[in-house]
Amino acid sequence: MSGSRRLQRLREEIQRELAAIIEFESRDPVVREAFPTVMDVRLSSDARYARVYIAVGADANRESLLAALNRDRGFCRSELAQRLSLRHTPDLRFIIDEAVERSLHLEKLLRDEDVDLEPE
Repeated sequence: MSGSRRLQRLREEIQRELAAIIEFESRDPVVREAFPTVMDVRLSSDARYARVYIAVGADANRESLLAALNRDRGFCRSELAQRLSLRHTPDLRFIIDEAVERSLHLEKLLRDEDVDLEPE
């Protein structure tokens, strides 16, 4: 298996397992109330570092969620190590993904523009 296919498969496994860990195993009330979604995982070429992109609803406090996820980083990493048989479990960096929010905002702008263009 080529290195890029191996990294792609590993990325998908990490994303799936982290989603389950964050959703079902986290006991932090900030995380549980925010209902975070793991949108993407990007691995370094040696798979020692992983950037985990998290999406949350508009109501959630992003800063407190990011702080809570960073506090729970060790827990998430140890749970990930138990679930996946890896030589090295990647170091996790959580990042709030604002792509969904930006796309919804853009869609709203386009919808509003369509309303302005309709003939009266």
